Amino acid sequence: MSNLILFGGRMRFLRALCLAFACFFSVISFIPASASAAVSRYVDWPQSILKQLVLVRDNPQQVIDDALPLLAEAQAPELKAGLYFVISRAYSSLMLHEKALTVSEQGLSLLTYDEQPWLHSYLELARAEALKGLGRAREGEREVAKAIRWAQQNQSHELLVYAYSVSGYMRLTLSETDEALSSFQKGYRLAEEASLRLSPADFSGMIALVYEYRDEPALAIPYFEEAQAHYRQTDQRLELANTLFGLGRSHLKLEHTEKGLQLLVESARLALDIQDIQGAAYSYQQISEQLIKGGQLNEAKSYLDDALQLFEDAKNPYQQIGVLLLQARIFLIENDHETALSLIRAAEKIALGDAFLPHQIQINHLKAEAFAARNDYEDAYTLLLAMHDDEQRLQREKNSQRLIKLKTAFDTEKQRAQNALLQEQNLRQQAELEQEREQQRYTAIVVTLLLIISLLLFWQHRISKRHQQRLENLANHDGLTGLLTRRKTLEDIEQQLNLAHRHDDHISLAVLDLDYFKQINDQHGHQAGDEVLKSFSALARQTFRNTDILGRIGGEEFLFAFPHTTIEDARKLLLRFSESVKDIPATINRDTLSLSVSIGLISGEHAKTPSALMALADEALYEAKAAGRDRIRIYSGHSDDVNEAR
Repeated sequence: MSNLILFGGRMRFLRALCLAFACFFSVISFIPASASAAVSRYVDWPQSILKQLVLVRDNPQQVIDDALPLLAEAQAPELKAGLYFVISRAYSSLMLHEKALTVSEQGLSLLTYDEQPWLHSYLELARAEALKGLGRAREGEREVAKAIRWAQQNQSHELLVYAYSVSGYMRLTLSETDEALSSFQKGYRLAEEASLRLSPADFSGMIALVYEYRDEPALAIPYFEEAQAHYRQTDQRLELANTLFGLGRSHLKLEHTEKGLQLLVESARLALDIQDIQGAAYSYQQISEQLIKGGQLNEAKSYLDDALQLFEDAKNPYQQIGVLLLQARIFLIENDHETALSLIRAAEKIALGDAFLPHQIQINHLKAEAFAARNDYEDAYTLLLAMHDDEQRLQREKNSQRLIKLKTAFDTEKQRAQNALLQEQNLRQQAELEQEREQQRYTAIVVTLLLIISLLLFWQHRISKRHQQRLENLANHDGLTGLLTRRKTLEDIEQQLNLAHRHDDHISLAVLDLDYFKQINDQHGHQAGDEVLKSFSALARQTFRNTDILGRIGGEEFLFAFPHTTIEDARKLLLRFSESVKDIPATINRDTLSLSVSIGLISGEHAKTPSALMALADEALYEAKAAGRDRIRIYSGHSDDVNEAR
């Protein structure tokens, strides 16, 4: 029950936090469009979203599981859009790019670029990242370039390094390795200059991918190792798994077989730990290549079948092609040419469009091998000629793209310089007025937010305190009588007993038992018994001091303790109390009842612990009952053990 109460309190606080976040964006939305660029440079993720973004790099599946319920509860469009971005990033990390694309587009549908350029840019980058994974990198080029320009103009460094990383991955997908390396190097330098969520070590891993793509493993390994050390230190398991995969593959290319396989196995294990099943499939594919080289073809087939199914589920066309070509390679080794050609044709159906030109060259090369293996030399030669033409076309496209980009960059920079000269004077004149207006707006926003957060924290504190008091009361007080429970009674007595022994003070303890209480229940019913217990407890609270310890330790058995009280004073108090007990039947309108109490009384000096004292007091209580009940017996510690007190 206590867990449910605390859980309910946390859920109410979470909803309140979401409301505060919604209020923040609502206040921002009232700022005029003319100030939007200046305002956006101060925007950053709230802690609730930022925490999920950090976790994306360690356990993306957990992020999805946590964020989807929050998305269902969210009301503000900006908050929902932020959660869509987080979920899209998590899906991309798991290489579920189709889902990532759908979610990012849902977030973009909630707002426009003019309303929230900062948040809109993040969602456009998430969309471009998903398109890249689906083999449609060209479709996201314009949005990525737009996000980079906005981030540069508004000094949004976190957005800018993220945009550099997405741009680099897109260029790498399009085989534009020089441009990819340039983007990653820009991100590395920016991450070095400022303390950002993407670190230089993150970009080291990205730079290593470029060298690996260029088939330069010796250059890739130092960058991979820098990233690996960082991810081990920061315990970012997803990033570590990906880096170990690249590092292992680079070692294999250098024929460091044992080291490479060891790293790939560790990568697969980490991927499975965080439910990155497709990441494990990448490792399986690489391990299969080594099994093929070692002649273990059947084992390789098993790994590749699992990897192909996972890549198909994730709609990852690039890796599907790679697995199909590996499977075809196995069947070529086994001289099963028709099955090999069937798998190659399946890869051809996937590799459509300019983005797959490098893959088309690989497919044609293997297809030519298959033709030659079955003595179709003419077809093999024709295919090799076509492949040669494709390779030349790919190189021409790369060169043409580089020239176009250089010219575009030059023209853009020249125009930008001219515009800057024309606008500089006008901007300088407007800056002072805008700064004063913005300061007033920000002051109002900050004061409003602080007030909302203070009220929420105060409200949460009151709720928590009320719950704590209620739980303590339930744990420490008997539900029927309101007296202390057995556990709480013994705890309090132990504390007072220790103080009494330490300071050589008096303390007395009494065990009380209602006489013939079972007969009351049997003859008059349990309701009458409950009324007697309640009235007995109420009388005890009225009779004794607030500092006395009054507890119910059994059905009709009670344990009272009297700090700073001699045995004689305690006896007098209990004697007066026992006489009042006899009047209880009249006060509850049950005159036919007869009620009395037997009491065993002991001084605290006879034992060191409450349990030992209670055992000796029980002996005195037993003697009181044996002597005819309705009396007090005092334990003396002498040979006769107990003394008659009444």
